[in-house]
Parts: sequence; structure tokens; C-alpha cells
Amino acid sequence: MRCRKPEETDVAASTLHASLRIARSGIRTYLPPVLSWLALWTLSFVLMNLYVGKIALDEAVFAAIGSAVTATASIVVLEKHLAPLRAEWRAIAQVFRIPRYVVTGTWEICAVLWRQIVLRKPADSLIYGVRFDAGGDDDEAAFRRALAIAWTNATPNFVILGLDRPRGLLVYHQVRKSAIPEMTKRLGARP
Repeated sequence: MRCRKPEETDVAASTLHASLRIARSGIRTYLPPVLSWLALWTLSFVLMNLYVGKIALDEAVFAAIGSAVTATASIVVLEKHLAPLRAEWRAIAQVFRIPRYVVTGTWEICAVLWRQIVLRKPADSLIYGVRFDAGGDDDEAAFRRALAIAWTNATPNFVILGLDRPRGLLVYHQVRKSAIPEMTKRLGARP
């Protein structure tokens, strides 16, 4: 059995005494996590109600319950570092390109629909693969891949079917042939 030195005993006792003193003095030690949870709950609740577009009792109840689940899950993920978020700001900055691609993609889809309904010419329905620099297993590369898939899917004429990392291919579907979006190129596509 190991004997403690007098200094170790004094430090341990003073630490214990300090923690008891803090608990007795009424200092709120759980305030930051509770405030974080409330902030996440409020953000989720507001966003859910904005998404629904109306304020009704049944919608508010479901939004409150869903927001509680969202806030609790967010706190668990953030505190345990289950999903660390490390990204290059250049990759995130590509978001400004999405509105233009939404407009041009919608135009392409409408043109194909018109051609199919009026002219009775079926859509091409094409499946392509483009070389894609998938990167390694690090967090930055994973985040860049996720952004490339999510933001390319945001354009109406592109549906990402998968990312074949061993072959370095991004496989996607189009109803009309168009160029790879610039944001996808900057996130790793190599046409």
C-alpha cells in the first residue's frame, strides 16, 4: 500500500473542500449545458415552425417534442465529439453557387418535361460517372465529400447515386446532359 505524501493529501482535501463549497454556495454548475440545450431547442423549434408555415397547436406540440429530441441528440454528439466538424472554408464557401444551379437546373427539367409532354420525346435519363478526388479518411476529406454530394443533389438536374472511393468515381443521374457544376469541380470532381 502506498502512503500519501502530506502535500498530496492537502491538495486532495482542498480540491474536495472547494468542490463542496461550490455546491453549497449555490453556484449553478449546470447552467452552460442547459443554456446550450435551450438554445438548440429554440433554434430547432423556430426552424420547424418556419418549415411548416403555420402556427397551430398540433404542429407546435410535435415541433416541441421533435426539438427536444434534436437538442438532446445535438448535445450528446457535440459533447462526446462523435462527429467532429473539421472543414476547409473554401469548400463551405461554394454554397453561394447553389441558387444559380437551382435556377438553371429547374429550367433544364422544365425543358425536358415540355419536350416529353408536347413533343412526345422521352427524357434521356442518363447515368454518368466523373472522376472524383475522394481524399483520405480524415475529417476534412469526409466533410468535403459530404458537401459535394449534398450540394450537387441540391441542383434539380443532378441526383448523386454514389461515390465509389476505390475507383475515384462520383456516379450521378441526369435527365438532360449538362456540364458538371463548378462547385462540384471545386469540391473534387475532375471531368
